[in-house]
Amino acid sequence: MPIRVLELLVTTGIGGGPTQVYDLVRHLPRGEFEVVVAAPRDGIFFERFQELGVRVEDLPIRRLGLRHLFSTIRLIRALGIHVVHTHGKGPGLYGRLAAWWTGVPAVHTFHGIHYSSYSRLGQQLYLTLERRLCRLTHTIINVSSAQEAEGLSLRLFEPSQSVVVINGLDFKELDRIIATVPIRRESLGLAADDLVLGCVTRFDPIKRVETSLETVRLLLPRIPRLHLLLVGGGGEEARIRRLVAETGLNERVIFTGFLENSLRIYPVLDLYVSTSLKEGLPLSLVEAMGAGLAVVATDVPGHRDLVVPDETGLLIPPEGPAALAEAIRSLLADPERRRRMGVAGRRRVLKEFGVEAMVDGTAEVYRRCGKRSPC
Repeated sequence: MPIRVLELLVTTGIGGGPTQVYDLVRHLPRGEFEVVVAAPRDGIFFERFQELGVRVEDLPIRRLGLRHLFSTIRLIRALGIHVVHTHGKGPGLYGRLAAWWTGVPAVHTFHGIHYSSYSRLGQQLYLTLERRLCRLTHTIINVSSAQEAEGLSLRLFEPSQSVVVINGLDFKELDRIIATVPIRRESLGLAADDLVLGCVTRFDPIKRVETSLETVRLLLPRIPRLHLLLVGGGGEEARIRRLVAETGLNERVIFTGFLENSLRIYPVLDLYVSTSLKEGLPLSLVEAMGAGLAVVATDVPGHRDLVVPDETGLLIPPEGPAALAEAIRSLLADPERRRRMGVAGRRRVLKEFGVEAMVDGTAEVYRRCGKRSPC
C-alpha cells in the first residue's frame, strides 16, 4: 500500500511552498506515494494540482480557527493519511495539532523563519508556540543550511529532528519554457538597448522592494535607459505603486502582476536583483541563475546559500541603496563579467539545486515517518 501524504498549504497562489509541493507531486514515485493536497482555492496551483490527477481539498483560510483543526482531523481519518506535511504558519499550527491528535507523524517545512516584523511580545509568543509545536513534529525540513543554523540558534527544534532538503528546480522545464514561450521585450514596451533589472517576488515588507526603487532613482542620471521589472503581487503592492508614483518612476518601473508562468520573464532581464531582508532559499533566485543571469542580492541567509560572491553574482548589505546601486552599475557596465557570472551561476544550480535531490530527500523523510524502505 502506498504511503498517503497530506500536504497542507496556506495558499495555492504563486510562491515557494505551492511550487515545491507541485514539483513533489509531479516527481514522487506514484506507486510508493499517494498525495492529497489541502489548501484554499485562491491561486493557479489549485487547478494545477487537479490536472496532475491528485485529490485536492478546498480548505479556505479567511480566519484561522478551530474549524481548520477539525476539518484536518476529519481528512486524516477519512483518507487514512500516514504522514501530514505542513507548509506555512497556519497549516503548521492546525496541521501539526491534528496530526498529534490522530497519532500520525507530522513533517513541517520552514520556508524561511519570519517573525522580525512582529512586536517584541509577538516575537516571544511566536517563538514559544513554535518550540511547542516542534515537540509534536517528527521531522523539521529546512530548505537551506543557513536556515537550519538559525532555527537551532533559536532553539526551535532539536538537531536530531532537522534535515536540510534544499529547494530544487526542474531545469528541463525551465529550459523548455524559455526556449518555446519567452516573453518578448516589445510586449512590455521595452527596446532592445534598454537595460532591465528584474525581480520575481511577493510584495511583502520582508522583501524590501522599496530598496530597488530607491536604487533605480539613484542610477537613472548615469544609466538613462534603465528599467525595473517587478513580477508578482501581494499586500504591499498598493504602497509600492504609490512610492513609484511619488518618486516619478512611472516610466521606469513595470508591474506585470502575477504571471501564470514566471519562468517566461527571465529572457527579458539583463540582471536579477533581490533586496530581501531574509529568505529561506528563494526559488526565484534559483530560476534566475538557472536561466543564466548574473544576480545582485542582499547578504542574508538563503541568498548566501546560493550566491558565490564575485563568481555567480554580488552580495551587498541589506537596506543599502547606495551599495546596491554601485554593484548594479559595475555589472551593467561590464557585459562580459555578467556573462561569466551567469554561466557560473547556471553551472552551480544545475549541479546542486536540481529537483531530483529535493524529491529524493523529501521521499526519504516520508519513508522514515512511515517506517518504510525504498521500493
